Amino acid sequence: ELDLDYLERRGGNTITYEGAEGSSKEEDSPADTLDRVKVIFLGAPGVGKTSIIRQFVWSEFSEEYRPTERRETFYPSVVLADRLYELKITDLPTIPYFPVSSHLEWTDFRYYGLRSATAYVLVFDLSNQDTFQYIRTLREQIYEARDMRGVPLLVVGNKQDELSQTVASGTRYRDIVNLVRKHWRCGYVECSARFNCRVVQVFRELMKSIQAIEGRPNSPSPAATQPMRSHQHDTNERCILL
Repeated sequence: ELDLDYLERRGGNTITYEGAEGSSKEEDSPADTLDRVKVIFLGAPGVGKTSIIRQFVWSEFSEEYRPTERRETFYPSVVLADRLYELKITDLPTIPYFPVSSHLEWTDFRYYGLRSATAYVLVFDLSNQDTFQYIRTLREQIYEARDMRGVPLLVVGNKQDELSQTVASGTRYRDIVNLVRKHWRCGYVECSARFNCRVVQVFRELMKSIQAIEGRPNSPSPAATQPMRSHQHDTNERCILL
């Protein structure tokens, strides 16, 4: 599992751990319940959706760009404020539009489960602000297609390492940040998947939003810093000691 409080203090370093097969919960676990969270990552081609996920789950980054051609699902577990969450993170090929009905959702494999997600992460490229228009349109479609009350939406600006000072001080950049924070009123995080900078913060902000909707306190406690162990079911389910 990933203890987000502890990992953030350590600066993002992780250690892979494979526990004993068949063990479901250790006695020293700080979390006494398991909550399942279905997270969908969406964004234009090349913005780094897959890189963010793989950096978080596997602590790895590839300089070679390979477009996502099929659905891929990851099953990490995280701990935040004494709560254990099992995440189902879905990485999808770029979709032309968000399905407005259940019928459309099941006509294309890319859309399976889109309308029933617990939360959405919309990713754009800070060094290519044209990619923001894609998630802006997608967000409008999401709000038209389903009831978003109680459904967190997080906007992530990736490739912070490629954000030039000229762009960062420009009017368009400021307009994007103000739109997301003041008008959309949703979470906003800038990160660099390449350097594993603030990648943990992406998931921390997401989980804090979920806890806020659930009415749970999201402040960390000493118990939440204790490592946990679990077992591994498949290649995309990682258990990580932090």
